[in-house]
Amino acid sequence: MKKVVAVGMFDSVHFARWLEQFQDQEISFILFPSSPHRRIHPKLSMLLNSRGRAHYSLVPLSRYFGLPLWILDKLLDNSSRGFLLRRVISNAKPDFVHALELQNAGYLVLKSLGRSKPEKLKIIITNYGSDIFWFRRFPKHLRKLNALLAIADIYSAECERDVSLAKELGFVGTTMPVRPNAGGLSEGLLSAALTEVAERKTIAIKGYHGWVGRAHVAVEAISKIASQLREYRVVFYSGNLSTIRLAKKLAKRTGLDIEINKKGALSHEQMLNLFGRCAVYVGLSESDGISTSLLEAMAMGAVPVQTSTACCDEWFSEETGVAIKNIEAGEVSKGILRALELSKLGLAAKKNRQTIRNKASESFVKEAALLYYR
Repeated sequence: MKKVVAVGMFDSVHFARWLEQFQDQEISFILFPSSPHRRIHPKLSMLLNSRGRAHYSLVPLSRYFGLPLWILDKLLDNSSRGFLLRRVISNAKPDFVHALELQNAGYLVLKSLGRSKPEKLKIIITNYGSDIFWFRRFPKHLRKLNALLAIADIYSAECERDVSLAKELGFVGTTMPVRPNAGGLSEGLLSAALTEVAERKTIAIKGYHGWVGRAHVAVEAISKIASQLREYRVVFYSGNLSTIRLAKKLAKRTGLDIEINKKGALSHEQMLNLFGRCAVYVGLSESDGISTSLLEAMAMGAVPVQTSTACCDEWFSEETGVAIKNIEAGEVSKGILRALELSKLGLAAKKNRQTIRNKASESFVKEAALLYYR
């Protein structure tokens, strides 16, 4: 049985969905937390209690030490958790150590092994959205990324863009097939009938603003074209407080039909239902890989308006979506109106569904995932 030490975020659905792809494989997973967590994601809890061929276990006490040791390591540059991870690797003698995400998990693996990696141990690093694209511009992070890529044997990413960047930064190992890193979309979802064009009277907007999210620009963009959106409901989801306040003011000022949902308010099923009745999905960010929301919106027939920082050129064309090159309200306004035109034509929804079926279906993504630990 192969043995893998997987380092990742215990409260992340992406980490859990990656692991659940291997339930029918003869693999023993030892899970080590890479970030502070107050809870374990329900999907991960289910895996820990599952009885499939794969075995999932947490490092002892790791349910509880994620947060306090993370706080301590803010002062110690990962020294305490790096020491613990090194002990786990030494005792378990795994075939692979897999860091799922770079700034937390990857840097922790770098601290624990550095130049002392056991000869037969393979290190896998998985690039989440902004890990290289955004952080390479900061000298401190660039040094760590160079060092991490130098000790990694296997690298995976969601975008061809990030594969090229990894090689530019010195990676010379094996590159895995480019696939979404949170698992694929189910065959049942991708075979369900799409909502008719005439019934799509909703615009969904990712509502997070802060760090790299730019939802405030979307609020301003909607304000500029409010008179042309009277027949639509505008739904903000995953909104933080500042976006919620701005969206409420927008509704009061314009009289638009606006629904506002804070982060975590909608279940995954509710999000899919939302996308399923949308004409347009809007996601604005200074940096991203492949946004899971983008893929799900495309799968459900919504026409995407997405910042070009999210590798969207690898997923849709000018006939099936709108790439925003400058995060500026005027450009976003024009992009939304263009996407509404594309939605009314009806062809974009079908083409986007087929793209997701070809490149992000559950079976397609899992086929590549099963190559990782061989």
